[in-house]
This record gives sequence, structure tokens and C-alpha cells, in this order.
Amino acid sequence: MSLRMIRSLSTLLVACAAWSAHAQVLSGIAEQRGGGLLQTCDTSLHVDFSVSYLDNYACQLSPSLEAGENQVTSTAWHYYDYGTSSWQDEYGAPLIPYSGPQPYPVCYAVEAFDLVAMQPCSAAVCKVITPFQYAVCADLTADFTIGSIDGSTITFQDLSSFTAGQIAGAFWSFGEGAGAPTTSATHTFSGPGPHQVCLTVVGPPPMNCTATACQWLYMGPTGLACDALVDQGFVVLAYQELVGVLDTSITHGMNAEIEWDFGDGALATGSIAVHAYEPFQPYDLCGTLRVWGPLLSDTCVSTICNQVFPVAAVSVQELSGWPGALAWPSPFDDELRVSVPTSGTELLLLDAAGRVVVRVRASGTPTLHQIPTRALPPGHYTLVAQGAEGRRVQRVVKQP
Repeated sequence: MSLRMIRSLSTLLVACAAWSAHAQVLSGIAEQRGGGLLQTCDTSLHVDFSVSYLDNYACQLSPSLEAGENQVTSTAWHYYDYGTSSWQDEYGAPLIPYSGPQPYPVCYAVEAFDLVAMQPCSAAVCKVITPFQYAVCADLTADFTIGSIDGSTITFQDLSSFTAGQIAGAFWSFGEGAGAPTTSATHTFSGPGPHQVCLTVVGPPPMNCTATACQWLYMGPTGLACDALVDQGFVVLAYQELVGVLDTSITHGMNAEIEWDFGDGALATGSIAVHAYEPFQPYDLCGTLRVWGPLLSDTCVSTICNQVFPVAAVSVQELSGWPGALAWPSPFDDELRVSVPTSGTELLLLDAAGRVVVRVRASGTPTLHQIPTRALPPGHYTLVAQGAEGRRVQRVVKQP
């Protein structure tokens, strides 16, 4: 499902006179996504960018920058590439040749000097974009609302549009079991839900553009508990000292906002945000989600945290400290063997997102230490050995 195609839909509350203690709610979007802004500069600095969709999944990014009471010193683009599992950097207005239609996070970062506070500062705006095989498909929008209600039987009204042509087909899914989508906009629901109702519209051949909109339908009493409507989660995307967060929370259509605490004093809001850390230190990255709406008796607040350990790309950092720390074999399988020169050395094994997955403190006589890795998935890892003599970093790989 294209995240760009999931359009933000206004909340519609339909209350029936016969249901004095019940409500029918059609609201929200299936997956909460959007833009995030991280800014330490004076608020007169306005940073944004727009996206022009081109054929073959290419995207042309165009910046919008107003300096205000700030002197801009540099700008850069950061975009995540799932193929290489890393962030890529560009310094012009990039034309990004993506390889497929999945959603991609993109950030536009500005370094400046705050003329009010008289100190360096920065700002970064992040968005999720989804490219298209054909640029004309960007004009196809799926949208719907409630048309009529007869007890638990509801007919939906299709409000979709396609400025570049005619819509050739519309398919509905009502969130009850794994039934195949239907062309009928009328459905009799069993139980109060919440039910995820989705509409997929298809443009004419040969391009056959598609767009999908999803909303949550609830028929039942209000004042529900938080855990009935809120399922918080987020993913971490790391590249060297640059760490991004992407909110994956499901809120069943309620209003929601999320705040990020990066663990080093920096804060951000929005469904996606990126922060540059000081490397070689652990940080607790926390997201606090607040959810409210007609089905809840009060605002729900939920916080979850992940520990990240950013690692710089500069090879001098990897060569600092003692020369003796060594891990083998690479690729490894069920265990990773490490030799360190002194007792009290801490060994950290980090995954590709910079999260600590194994922590071992080497005690006793310096010798060979074995790190169990059977439960870890295949992929790239970073071993950090740090003690009184310094720090050593080594990249290792677990084989499939």
C-alpha cells in the first residue's frame, strides 16, 4: 500500500437517534505517517521541500528555504536506500532514481548561524515519499465517506478523483477476515470493530495506476480503554552517526501526535525525524505518543524507548586505542570470538540500526571471549571493544 496514496481524511461522526449510548465513527488513516521537523535555530528559519514525481520511480526534490534571523552555512539531503540499508547524501537538489514503489524517508538538512542567539544551529525537515512507475499516477487520489446507514449495514460513497484520466475500477475491503476485495460499496458488519475499511481505485491501461485510502469504522460504545485503540511502535534507521526514526503506531483513526527524545537533549515532533549524534556513545531514543478522539474518555499517553549506539565512519576512530582487539570469524555463525588485552573491557555488538544486541564485560585474565550469536539474524554488525586503554571498532558479518 502506498503511503503517499493514503490520503489524510477528516473525521466524520454519525450518531443515530436509536443508538443513544453508541456511535458510528469513520475516521483517520490506516497508517500514521507524515513529516517531521527538527530545529535548533531561531524560528524565523523556515525549511521545507517539494517533490516532483517522474517516470520509472524517479523523484526530483526542490528545496524551500527562508533564512530569517539566521545565516545559512550549508545544506544537504539525506535519503534512505533500502537496497544498501544506508543513508545516502546529496548536496544539490537531487534527482533520486529509486528502484521501486515503496515508501522512502527523505530529509533536507540546513546548518546555519543563529544571529539572535549568536551560536551555530541546525534544522532538518523529513518526509516520506513514494515514487511511481508513471508520473501521471501521482494525480490519482482515493477517498470515501459514509453514504447511508441501515443498522449494521453501511454503504460508502466513493469520492476518488483522477485529474489525468478516468477511474477504471474500484475495489473495497472491509477488514473482516481475509476475504477478497469486492466492487460492492455496501457491507453488513459483524461486531462493533474497529473495522479497517479500504478503497483501492485503478486507472485505465496501459499504466493501470492504483491508489488506496483506508479508514477505521467503529460501531459501539465510547470511552474505550487505551490498549483497545493504541498500538505504539517505531523503527530506527541508522547510518553512521545519523539516526532516523519512523513512527509505525496504529491508532485506529484517533487523533495522534508523537514527540521524540533523542537522549542527548535534542527533541523533535512528527512521524519521522532524523538526528546526528556524537558517535561512540549509547543513547536512549524514546518516542512519546499521545492519542485522543471521540472513542476515548481521556488522552492516552504511551512511551517506548530503544537504545542506539551511533558509530562514525572515520577510520581514525576505528584505529584509536590498543591494537589488540580482534574478532573472528567473519562471516560468523553461532558465536563470535573476541580477543582483548585487559580485564574490564566492555564488548558491545551493534546491529545495522545501531542498537545494542549483545553486551558483555570481559573479566578475569585477558583471553579469548565468546559472544553467543545463534539468535541473531543474518546481516552486518559492528563490534565495539572499549576499556581503559581506548576503543576498538570492527565490522563483522553474520552469514545466512
